Amino acid sequence: MSQENLNLLDDNFEIERMNLAERVQHIVLMVSFIILIITGFPLLFFEWKFWQVLFGSPISFYIRGLLHRISAVMLIGLSIFHIFYVIFSKDGKEFFRAMIPKWKDFRDAFETFMHYFGFTRYLKSRGILTKFFEKNPYWLFNELPKYDRYDFRQKFEYWAVVWGSFVMILTGLAMWFVEFTISIFPLWVYDVCRIIHSYEAILAFLAIIIWHMYNVHLNPEAFPMSKIWLTGKITVRELRERHPLEYERFIEKLKKEGISDGRNSKGNNPEN
Repeated sequence: MSQENLNLLDDNFEIERMNLAERVQHIVLMVSFIILIITGFPLLFFEWKFWQVLFGSPISFYIRGLLHRISAVMLIGLSIFHIFYVIFSKDGKEFFRAMIPKWKDFRDAFETFMHYFGFTRYLKSRGILTKFFEKNPYWLFNELPKYDRYDFRQKFEYWAVVWGSFVMILTGLAMWFVEFTISIFPLWVYDVCRIIHSYEAILAFLAIIIWHMYNVHLNPEAFPMSKIWLTGKITVRELRERHPLEYERFIEKLKKEGISDGRNSKGNNPEN
């Protein structure tokens, strides 16, 4: 067995999770999103002193609008590229298939909630329904479900971004080319687009700040930041703990190549 193969058994060995194309897409999305928020929110909250200082002059307000449109074009271009990526590239097809919601994701969401809620374990500790839980230990939810390459939270985020991007692009174009919009549709359609665009932007901002930032970067497992979006790598230990089903496939692949994972059935190093 080569030294490279032996390194695969190390918990700190890194394997690819995001390829270069996916990392670039993530960075472009992040940059365009930040610029869109900074240049879009002044229209919603211009009474805030901060925005008045930043974009109070005619020149700065014009630059704000220009940057907003440039970043919108970036988002449109990224969306088109992503569509081609998931349709025509091998990695893109695998990524998209892995992101398709399955019945297991709904079950995982339920089991995850029940695990953290701990209500059934509390009942058992109080001597309530003890016989039922002894015969049906599943309902105690003692362990988290085994997540695959992408868990239900990551899939939800992905499809939220897809839907949000579609809505923002559609309503944004209607507002950008207002003359064309009102020449085809009643004026109320334009007004509805403005409302949807505004509230979807607020929703997206809150989702990123509250949901994405905590789940990916600020949770105790990754704090202060997950580096996967930069390096594209995940350690064997992280894969085993966060995506056990993918880890099991990884181990099966090693076994087919004649490499043992060096662990017993409980996932512990036999030397410990």
